[in-house]
Amino acid sequence: MSTVSAEYYQIKGMVSDMPADEQAEVARVEALVVELAKSSKPACLGVILASIKISLEV
Repeated sequence: MSTVSAEYYQIKGMVSDMPADEQAEVARVEALVVELAKSSKPACLGVILASIKISLEV
């Protein structure tokens, strides 16, 4: 399993431990980001760059 895949499932596990209202907020924001990323190639690259930046700052 790749590092990215392992991190993805680790985060999914963290989300499953959250209360239902917080899980719903995660799903809502995830859907918004996916929609944004699909809107254009530059938007997709922006989402990827922002995700990397966030992961480095946390």
